[in-house]
Amino acid sequence: MRYFVIVGSLFALMLWSCNNGNRCYDSVDTLMVTSFSIDGFKTINSLVINGVNRSDLGDTLVNDSSSALTKSYNLPLSLTADSTGFVIKTNGTTDTLYIRHTMSLVFVSRYCGFAPDYVLLGSRHTPGIDSVKIFHPKVNPSSIQLAPNGQNITIYFSSARH
Repeated sequence: MRYFVIVGSLFALMLWSCNNGNRCYDSVDTLMVTSFSIDGFKTINSLVINGVNRSDLGDTLVNDSSSALTKSYNLPLSLTADSTGFVIKTNGTTDTLYIRHTMSLVFVSRYCGFAPDYVLLGSRHTPGIDSVKIFHPKVNPSSIQLAPNGQNITIYFSSARH
């Protein structure tokens, strides 16, 4: 009889511990949605993106060799600095882009914890990048749903260098 009480108690504890109320159902991913385009009708044949000073094996953020007129990717922003640098290689030409931003942590929920909340302030880039347009400066887990084009920024490359 004691055996059945112990097994029954363990079974009841297992069922109770599988409560779905202790899970995180909210997104805490905070990525800047970025599109890349070359002026005119020139395609982007290859795109490789690394963080500045992050060119070791496994540090590549994007490695895409499919052709397209415009490409879009989700890129992470720095949690520890007020700017994030990217080394962008398109069609064999290398450029560098720095995005200035502020960051604060926002409470999501008891089970999900905190998520970073960024505001994009501006950019600095090498001459191969023609311009950077910020469409939606807020970058947080739910901001992309509110962005007008479904993206935060677009990077336009000079067709003369690419």
